Amino acid sequence: MLAEMKTGKLTPRNYFNLYMMTFDELSQLEQHFIDEHKKGRKMADLYESVQHAGSVIPRLYLLITVGAAYIKTKEAPVKLILSDLLDMVKGVQQPTRGLFLRYYLLKMMKDVLPDTGSEYNGEGGDANDAINFILQNMSEMNRLWVRLQYLSSNKDKEQRELERNELKITVGENIIRLSSL
Repeated sequence: MLAEMKTGKLTPRNYFNLYMMTFDELSQLEQHFIDEHKKGRKMADLYESVQHAGSVIPRLYLLITVGAAYIKTKEAPVKLILSDLLDMVKGVQQPTRGLFLRYYLLKMMKDVLPDTGSEYNGEGGDANDAINFILQNMSEMNRLWVRLQYLSSNKDKEQRELERNELKITVGENIIRLSSL
């Protein structure tokens, strides 16, 4: 299923449908990673092992999934994992795939961002780290979203704008996360 996320042949609406199916499956995989940790497996080993996936897009979705589980187990500082994931997702520059990958990153991290009163706040990070994470993610998503306007294809300008408007919620999710901190 993750290999399908590499496709460039879907409209944003169809890609969203694929994304939603993938999101549901990856949520179950995250729980599997947490269960593996409870059985004694180190999250650092899982985090490293998913980096050997063959293709970039599947690798990054897996990395984000195990990264969320890694944070929940508190084996590593939150801000280090967030920073690593932000650096890794920079590798996807195709606008539609990049927007959805970053949207997935934001969705997976929403409950584990260090915030005042959060169990993840403290030595591993604080609200400023969460704010910086969201702002960096939003900045990159905005760049990708703007690039959609200038894609060189045979589509007419109205069609491109319609597709861009369908994706504005992915960028807007950053504002929702900021307001919840």
